[in-house]
Order: sequence, then structure tokens, then C-alpha cells
Amino acid sequence: MNNFLPISKEDMEKRGWDSLDFIIISGDAYVDHPSFGVAIIGRVLESKGF
Repeated sequence: MNNFLPISKEDMEKRGWDSLDFIIISGDAYVDHPSFGVAIIGRVLESKGF
């Protein structure tokens, strides 16, 4: 697992990505902690290879 999920084009380039499978849009701030729903969804998807 990487430190943080990508939030910018620069983050994508660091991972060698040129496209996205999907984008998660939320009104919440991005906090990479298991008490935040967006972080849980993102980490589960990342663990499945997305």
C-alpha cells in the first residue's frame, strides 16, 4: 500500500499512471484515516488492484 492515495496529476505521474479507472468525489476533506468513509473506500479499491 502506498502512503497516500493520488489526489493530483503529479501523484498519478509518480505512480506511472496515465489514466484513471474512476474518480471519487466527496464534500469531505481527504483524511487518510479509517474513521473517514472516503479513505476506507479508496483503500479497499486500492487493495483490489484499482
